[in-house]
Amino acid sequence: MSIEFLRVLAKHPAPATLTDPHDIDNLLVLRAAGLVAALTLKLDAGGREVGRFLALTPDGRSALGAPEDSFKRGVQANPQLQQLQQLQQLQQ
Repeated sequence: MSIEFLRVLAKHPAPATLTDPHDIDNLLVLRAAGLVAALTLKLDAGGREVGRFLALTPDGRSALGAPEDSFKRGVQANPQLQQLQQLQQLQQ
């Protein structure tokens, strides 16, 4: 789940380069939800894509500061978490 990935990113110094496609997908979900500043790059024409994690946004820091239980129950109280959950459902 991307919230766990957000926690992983928060522990790494930024900027960080991601090459695993699954990690890049998670990064893009977090970016779409407004929780991280990130970009993707193609190394060369037809080459593989890399993700670049730049920073947590204020909403991302806020999401990590929420009580652990709020991730499991009332995400309606936090619109960013609700949006993240909807984006994850679309990816499945």
